[in-house]
Amino acid sequence: MNLEIQQILTQAIGFLVLLFILKKIAWKPLLSLLDERREKIISEFQSIERTKSELSRLEQEYKARLAEIDAQARQKIQEAITEGQKIAVDVQEKAREEAKNILNKAKDNIDLEIAKARVELRNQVVSLAIGAAEKVIKAELSDERHKRLVNEFIDEAGQLR
Repeated sequence: MNLEIQQILTQAIGFLVLLFILKKIAWKPLLSLLDERREKIISEFQSIERTKSELSRLEQEYKARLAEIDAQARQKIQEAITEGQKIAVDVQEKAREEAKNILNKAKDNIDLEIAKARVELRNQVVSLAIGAAEKVIKAELSDERHKRLVNEFIDEAGQLR
């Protein structure tokens, strides 16, 4: 048993010496290595958090920009609709004006044709009157009587109008 205590004691002293040597030589570098690793992990987590917040900010910016673009598109569509309606009203107004002008020209043409027809009718009446007068002259009427008959005929034709 003596050997066992001596062996346990030797192992304990060896362990303590090893622990002392490790503490003096390896403990500080090991702790600094662990500290560096911990700081690196913390730094990476902070970087990840900054990236997440930046991504969130960018997402909000993009959403706002998309909403702005959508609003602009809707506004442009509304402006185009308004412009189209204005053009349609202008076209309708021009068409109405043109139709009115065509109608007025047609009325003027009709009035002109009526006036021409009246003149032609009057000329025919005069020709008939002259023809009738010639027949009357051939029948040996006096000039005075002849003029009176022609004037009466013209007056009657004028009243027919």
